[in-house]
Amino acid sequence: MAVNFDIRLLRMFIAVAETGVVSKAAERLARTQAAVSMQLQRIEQDLNTQLLERSSKGVALTDAGKSFLAYARKTVALTEDMQRGLTDQRLAGRVRVGMFEDLAVTRLPTALAEFRRKHPYVEIELTSSYSKELARMLTEGRADLVIADPARFTVPPQSCISRRLVWSASRLIDVEEKVSLPLILFDTECSWQDRMLSALAEAGTAWHTGCKVKTLPAMLSALRAGLGFGLLFPEAVPLDCAVIDGQYGLPNAPSAEFGVFYGAKASILVQELALFLNHDY
Repeated sequence: MAVNFDIRLLRMFIAVAETGVVSKAAERLARTQAAVSMQLQRIEQDLNTQLLERSSKGVALTDAGKSFLAYARKTVALTEDMQRGLTDQRLAGRVRVGMFEDLAVTRLPTALAEFRRKHPYVEIELTSSYSKELARMLTEGRADLVIADPARFTVPPQSCISRRLVWSASRLIDVEEKVSLPLILFDTECSWQDRMLSALAEAGTAWHTGCKVKTLPAMLSALRAGLGFGLLFPEAVPLDCAVIDGQYGLPNAPSAEFGVFYGAKASILVQELALFLNHDY
């Protein structure tokens, strides 16, 4: 018997496979853990096949799960390519994009430039700010699309982007292992910083505040000055600093999750840009 899957179910399965933990996938999708678990069971029941091995540490793909993941990714990619093909010839106008300021050092600006080259009649107006301000901009109609911390929004994102973080420090920093570690902390609301502090507590790693900063440039300056350890995107680590994952008793660095948000009445242009970023960034 043929089985038809909603594209949202396939995206959910991909998120679970990529995170390896149902709760993290649920957080990324802005769904409850119970809802995601029920949908996973529904997929397995429809296929009459076990796709996941479940344990207290998370989930792992069975051989059938690995095959299904490949089909799911291919189907999602083909669907997005089809949507692009239908809109490629009529994209024109202006789109106001707001992004969390730390994303300026990642590939996101390059992805926006690629979209602009593909659609020469599209004008992109880019603003960077804090997630709370970006949420306000979207609500007040001052931005058409924003990429920011989902925890600072009252609505779920249209899609999510996950980015790896690394521990970093000056190459000249002199700190003994198994002592209280100086950390450079953002003096603003930051979800991945909250997860970082929870991981340190679980690992029993002693730490103290070496410096507080409000912006990414200030974080980079504090790192280069040797004032402590900090979390960064790999692309942001200065040349005179180093990645120190696994050293000094530090736990694994958390990932940074960002939501792609736009309004219910978003134009085709805005929706197409969101699809492009979710697929190409």
